[in-house]
Amino acid sequence: MKALISPSQTVEYISEYSDMGDGVYKQIFSNIPNGQRVADISENEFDVAEPLFWVDCDNSTLPTTHYYDSSDSTVKLISDLEPPYPSE
Repeated sequence: MKALISPSQTVEYISEYSDMGDGVYKQIFSNIPNGQRVADISENEFDVAEPLFWVDCDNSTLPTTHYYDSSDSTVKLISDLEPPYPSE
């Protein structure tokens, strides 16, 4: 599989939860350092305009759940960075 990377688009993750009271928590988002958006997934590469580019990825990669880490040139799962939802 191939992941189409958009290096000009950053990726956010839930970095923490803010207690709003009464068991309600607000999600606080932060940018992923060196994170670039996975724009599409394809079995085969096709021509794209710069600055987009293709990288190899595994079959479980999805644009909604993964990002490209430009510091080590790997596709990673966004949720691995996110803290668990607060428990009561």
